[in-house]
Amino acid sequence: MPSPRRWPTRLGVTLVAVLALFLAACSQLAGQNGTSSPGPSSSTGNPACDLITPEIAAKAESGLVPVGQSIPPKPPGSKAYLCTYSSKSKESGAAFLSVALTSPASAADISKARSTSDCSPVTGIGDFVCLQWTGYFRGEAGGASANVVLTAVRGHETLEMPYVASPPMEGSGVPDGNAMARSLAQAAVDAGWGNGTTLCVPAAPPVGPPATTNNAVCALISPDEVKQAFGATTQPQILPGEANCRYTFGDLGTPGPDSLVFSIEVFKGAASAPAARDMPGEPLDGVGDRAAFNMSTEPAGPKSLRPAGDVPITILSVMVVRGQNLATFTAQVLISPTGPTAEQTKDRLITLVRGVEF
Repeated sequence: MPSPRRWPTRLGVTLVAVLALFLAACSQLAGQNGTSSPGPSSSTGNPACDLITPEIAAKAESGLVPVGQSIPPKPPGSKAYLCTYSSKSKESGAAFLSVALTSPASAADISKARSTSDCSPVTGIGDFVCLQWTGYFRGEAGGASANVVLTAVRGHETLEMPYVASPPMEGSGVPDGNAMARSLAQAAVDAGWGNGTTLCVPAAPPVGPPATTNNAVCALISPDEVKQAFGATTQPQILPGEANCRYTFGDLGTPGPDSLVFSIEVFKGAASAPAARDMPGEPLDGVGDRAAFNMSTEPAGPKSLRPAGDVPITILSVMVVRGQNLATFTAQVLISPTGPTAEQTKDRLITLVRGVEF
């Protein structure tokens, strides 16, 4: 739904020029404007889920349902209230909608949101709103990137909503970046963030831009470093989130290094949490202040967002504590008989994360 991160245009004269360019090609939703009723009152204890309710999420994408209800509304290290929805089907694959609501937002939070890079302005929502097409699967049929992030500011609140569709599975339809953008914008209006002016959504670019981001978690390890560490041959797609970043390589169904999904999660101030204090797994020397390694396997298939196959997914993770912060680095890969073994992949993962500062 969820952000890898994952975003260099600034305000002022540049924004005025970009605004004129995109509004010339924007798509006004037929019969719609930015007028909205007040957002729903809190009922779940999570302001993000009360803003983008299950009903609004399902309207944006049929089949979206809440996930991770046991996760705290504001996890350790997060400034924002978080809410996540997902859907899976044989016909259309998987879709994810993440909601990050910062309320109240600091001046720095608002400035950061307004400085979002690669930003296509939208009208009709809040005080500021833009869309990013982050290019996770560049060049899919139809030409438009199918992964969109909406960033908005209203008063002393900021809203970030990444909307992501998994790479099309065999026989499934191709995600539509334009439709996703319109759905995101309308969801914000339905949630009460409309400002009374016409809702105008720019068209997705003809080809998704290269996957880049100013997400701090994604900046910890570059895509090229991940690629080189594991011996991949394809450039990863990047998915940024509020406190995480995921790199997905190009062949999720074929054993070998290009079946890799590499992810980073960072939780500021969480070093004293039970998970950090009672860190399970094999202790590692020379990694952070303390660290542990774990490895497991699970079947491939739709549940794992991969094509089904005989080779299980090997999941290798390193949990690291540095100062007051906690980070988890995870590599999910189909081990090939002709490629690096699980033990070699473990060594590559540990070497990659050994010196990472967070």
